[in-house]
Amino acid sequence: MTDEYRILYESWRREKQRPDIQPLPEGFYAAITVYATQLKEQTRSADKSTIKGKLVEKERDYADKLVADLNKLRLGKLVSAELDGAPVEPLNLTAEEKRLQVELRRLIAAHTQGLKQSLQGRDPRPEVQAAAPPDVTPRPAPPIHVVETGEHALKVVRFTQPLPAIMGVDMKTYGPFKAEDVASLPTQNADNLIRKGIAKVVETEP
Repeated sequence: MTDEYRILYESWRREKQRPDIQPLPEGFYAAITVYATQLKEQTRSADKSTIKGKLVEKERDYADKLVADLNKLRLGKLVSAELDGAPVEPLNLTAEEKRLQVELRRLIAAHTQGLKQSLQGRDPRPEVQAAAPPDVTPRPAPPIHVVETGEHALKVVRFTQPLPAIMGVDMKTYGPFKAEDVASLPTQNADNLIRKGIAKVVETEP
């Protein structure tokens, strides 16, 4: 097997074994694209009745499967992290994955907002303005550790360990943070960090 195949296999193996998105070698996908093109040309010109020809064909088949599974693994981790509001190390994402992350957050935020409006009896379609009912019951005051700011509620938390910068569900960047730092985060992100033991909720004065 070639060096390119070994790099591809090791990248796939790390991604398969570890729960978080793993860093890829610099220029990984560009190199893999060249590698795949070379394999395609070699397969086309090789004599498939020879051992060399059979090896090239098998390498191409394995490489195609590894690339597809690697992409599926990384996509699954990215989608799960965005749905859970979990932090993703930006340095571990490719440029294409960063663009996908932004689009995922936009879609999730739009879906969440639309669902919220539907549950409140409002039309979620942005082009239609639903009329307010004649007597609107005031919303109850949020818990003292939650601050309402526009579409997203913020929760005040204290970090128990360092954390790199994260992108909130409100599309804003938060952090990086050190242990004992106190910050206001979107409730979805804050709750996820609290569940993981990375932060604790802080009670604030009303």
